[in-house]
Amino acid sequence: MIEITGIDFEKEVLGCEVPVFACFTTEWCQPCFATCLVADQLAREYHGVVKFVRLDVEESYEIAERYHVIAVPTILLFHNSKPIKRLLGFQERSSLRALLSSATSESISGMKYSSS
Repeated sequence: MIEITGIDFEKEVLGCEVPVFACFTTEWCQPCFATCLVADQLAREYHGVVKFVRLDVEESYEIAERYHVIAVPTILLFHNSKPIKRLLGFQERSSLRALLSSATSESISGMKYSSS
């Protein structure tokens, strides 16, 4: 998982051709740390299929505000420069794997944005 800032966001997320798993975190958030550890492991597994990025909401508050991130961790899955799925709070491997499986096995272009 790569760390990006608001400056990198357009290129790294909106300009990406594969789905992007964006984890919105803070340095002090313990559930964020745990979720990011799991996401780091999955990033190796989904290398080349899904891009994984991490944004610190305190450093990139304008991006967090644009996508209505009001709690951390928040995970947004982007495809074709649009958020298509949102997960809030600590996520276990099984829920992240389900999110990634749906993004890689279904026709993602037909998916609608939803939050859970």
